[in-house]
Amino acid sequence: MPESTLTSKGQTTIPRDIRRLLGLKKNDRILYEVEDGKVAIKPAPSLQELYAIFKSRIRRKGPPPTKAQMRAAVEHDIVRRWKKKAV
Repeated sequence: MPESTLTSKGQTTIPRDIRRLLGLKKNDRILYEVEDGKVAIKPAPSLQELYAIFKSRIRRKGPPPTKAQMRAAVEHDIVRRWKKKAV
């Protein structure tokens, strides 16, 4: 079973086998899901993937939302979902 060490700054290295299994590359973002005291790690969707997911929900004319606007919308949605699970 792969393992790694936690530094004093709360950092760790994801073992190579796990990175390969998840298809993670340098600078990829990671999501942590906590459920019933267990943590699952998975690759975060790219901004392009998120835009494709939310594209049908965006009903406005003009240019597409900026990366900052998409990121803010996704962060808002993640916080909302976590609050629901915590209740």
